[in-house]
Amino acid sequence: MERAVVSAATGAMSSVLAKLAELLHEKYKLAKGVRKDIEFLRSELGVMNDLLHVMADIEELDALNKGWRDTVRELAYDIEDCIDLSVARLHRAGGDASKGGFFGAQLARKLKKIRVSFQIAHQITELKARVIEESDRHKRYKLDGLIGSSSDASRNKVDLRICALWEETKNLVGLDGPRDEIIRLTVSIVGCAGLGKTTLANQVYQKIQGHFECKAFVSVSQNPNIKDILMKICSQVGATPSMADDELLLVNKLRERLQYKRYIAVVDDIWHSDPWKIIGQALVRTSPGSIIIVTTRLKDVAESCCSSHGGRVYDMRPLDDNDSRRLFFKRIFDFEDKCPHELERASEDILKKCDGIPLAIISISSFLAVDVPQSADHWNKVKESISLPLPGNKSVETMQLVLSLSYFNLPHHLRTCLLYLSAFPEDSQITRDPLIGSWIAEGFVNAEPGESLYEAGLRYFNDLINRSLIQPWCEVRGVVMSCKVHDVILNFLVSKSVEENFLTLSDPSGLPTSLHSKVRRLSIQNSYQENVVSWIKSIKPYIRSLACSVDCKELFPLTEFEVVRVLNLEDCGALTNFHLANVEVLLQLRYLNISGTGVSELPAGIGQVQNLETLDIRCTQVEKLPSTIVQLEKLARLFVSRKVKFPTEGFSKMKALEQLTCFSIHGQSLGFLKELGQLTNLRTLNIVDYEGSRWGIFTSSLQALCSHKLLDVSIYTTEWTPIPMDSSFPALQSLRTFVISTIISLPSWMGLLDLRVLGGMPALETLILYLAQTHAGPFTIQEHEFQHLKSFSVGELYQILFMPGAMPNVKHLQIELKIERDAFATNSYRDDLGIQHLASLTRVDVGIKCENRDCLVVEFLEAKTRSLLDTHPNRPTLIFNTHFFLGADFFFRPSVFTKRFEKID
Repeated sequence: MERAVVSAATGAMSSVLAKLAELLHEKYKLAKGVRKDIEFLRSELGVMNDLLHVMADIEELDALNKGWRDTVRELAYDIEDCIDLSVARLHRAGGDASKGGFFGAQLARKLKKIRVSFQIAHQITELKARVIEESDRHKRYKLDGLIGSSSDASRNKVDLRICALWEETKNLVGLDGPRDEIIRLTVSIVGCAGLGKTTLANQVYQKIQGHFECKAFVSVSQNPNIKDILMKICSQVGATPSMADDELLLVNKLRERLQYKRYIAVVDDIWHSDPWKIIGQALVRTSPGSIIIVTTRLKDVAESCCSSHGGRVYDMRPLDDNDSRRLFFKRIFDFEDKCPHELERASEDILKKCDGIPLAIISISSFLAVDVPQSADHWNKVKESISLPLPGNKSVETMQLVLSLSYFNLPHHLRTCLLYLSAFPEDSQITRDPLIGSWIAEGFVNAEPGESLYEAGLRYFNDLINRSLIQPWCEVRGVVMSCKVHDVILNFLVSKSVEENFLTLSDPSGLPTSLHSKVRRLSIQNSYQENVVSWIKSIKPYIRSLACSVDCKELFPLTEFEVVRVLNLEDCGALTNFHLANVEVLLQLRYLNISGTGVSELPAGIGQVQNLETLDIRCTQVEKLPSTIVQLEKLARLFVSRKVKFPTEGFSKMKALEQLTCFSIHGQSLGFLKELGQLTNLRTLNIVDYEGSRWGIFTSSLQALCSHKLLDVSIYTTEWTPIPMDSSFPALQSLRTFVISTIISLPSWMGLLDLRVLGGMPALETLILYLAQTHAGPFTIQEHEFQHLKSFSVGELYQILFMPGAMPNVKHLQIELKIERDAFATNSYRDDLGIQHLASLTRVDVGIKCENRDCLVVEFLEAKTRSLLDTHPNRPTLIFNTHFFLGADFFFRPSVFTKRFEKID
């Protein structure tokens, strides 16, 4: 059936209309009376759908209209569930009637189809009665003054000047001074929601983390799991935590690890002093030159944290009028000092309401830049809409008004995707690709012509970042790989989700936030109580999306979730092989995430889950995929671990596969590697290991894939098993992203030493090359090479030179250079890399490995590079790190010219 969009505004109404049209197809052979009823349903529901769209853009509805809206949306869900289950049973009718000879099987199949057809007819009649009832009820209501939302053209406009909330420091206003002060201190940053406490802490962390032996960034939040937090710190600083460790043992492990280390630790969003009493014990105070940063909304908590570690409280204040204007104007007009004369009065009034709260200013400026024409009339309407008096806390009122305005002016598809983020706990790091997969599975994504569903979902994701409604968190080579939701925004989304019965959450006590009889989406984020066990069982038949990361045994058996589309059971420790038995009965399942569970084997029945589009089994004990996996002809995204082995044959049947991540070439069958090249829709391929005897077969398949749709290839190996690149490696002309680490030598098609062939690849935007045990250099990047490249990383080299006009669009450059012991004496180095010729640079990372502790080359190279970038129009951020080698020993020294780090050197 044709995929149609499901939205928070209209429920499954659009999807229902498409499926009703499909039911009229001759292949279903429905009776004439049934077809007539279906036509009636299409007509009535079409009118209701139009009205729901109008009502969705009205912030305040009276109780009667709100009740009718909710009832109709629920009706749409019920109708879609009924159609999906009925059609699936109709397709299966006669599927097991293969005994009794050919004619006996035919007869049995026909009788079963007739029986199912009668069931559908009966259900359609019941649904028709419900639709007539709601239609009649609506005629008794009066909806006056309904005003549509802004035009699609205005909504879909994306202003690329809008910066991400936590982007480069130069794009933020009012943080330079506080950041440089905090770099010299151990502090607690205190302030109300939306002031930018976490933003400031993160800017300090990103700026100087490379200068420490150990680093950690963790969030505590309102209901912390202290053991989980300690384990996260252990993992980040290089300790060895175990699930069996208690809090005392974890604290001791951390103290032992950090005792003589120079470290930086950010402990974000502490709400109570008690968690710090344990976390603070783990962060050893005797470590010289270490930095600890705590953020909190409560001054007494900030003082408690500082008193135990001899630090000081940094009290964040709202931005002054000057900085408020700079931030506001920069995000709308891309300059800081002025705005059009006719908008000055409205700007001042809007900024006065924002009261210097950065999150409010960013939210409203993002909205104005994207959704509102730059005219005094339109801006005055915005000013009036956020000037309504509300009782209570001023900053909370401001944020609620601004967020409500931004939310209701989103296109419906973005509104729905944003609401879905309420399913994730506070301070969760939400990985991009699985999130997009769940949006697709829910039916929230609608692709434009020539665009895949994933590409459309990626566009949605970037649009929400562009509007500053979600925060980019983990960035790799300038690409956002995960996000977070500010807790103020999350609270707003949770309240909207509950209000509209879009999603139900368990609160800290384990009780559901809503006792609505039909819960469509459920997120279990905390413990649960016995009095909700029967409730969970009663709502199972209606659940479309389930997210659970705790041991809630009442979720089983999973087969009771009759209409579920999304099962996100990541880190659900209670899940075992037994609970996945009979998974094939989940006829509508499209997304299954069991990563981080104890599952060691996928059932053979997984191949019968014909609608499955995303499967994530990373960090499980699964070592072999069942042969039936090749029957999943709709599977588009497959995330595995490096130890997973694929079936020997049949993999080429999975024509829908677009993304294959984290698999190893080592130990795979020759048949699988050959069939890999037949996946004509594969766009992203991520390999984490290789095997020499199979390398040639793999590269042949790789070349075949590049003749189809392959865009992104990443091949990762260790220094101990580098890839032997030679002339057999194909020239991958269609790639957008190419990552290869680590290689012994460059392939012949790259040219001798100038990357000439790669430089002419028309689509390449990201290139990462790491060489092992090589003396390659100098690389010379010529004029007009790499015209579309945006991110370039290369190492380890002895020399590289960028000529004028090279890489005109590169924004992020990362280089690792090796300098020999006698380089200064023999003059075998360059202090001018030509970096100043890269016109679009915003960030440069230079890593140096020097074989001489007193190597003057490093100082000359850094001084020259800084002086050249100081005159660059973009004033790029420069990070310069050096490792000095003395025989078998080495030590790290931070930037010798960065005076702001003197007190922690």
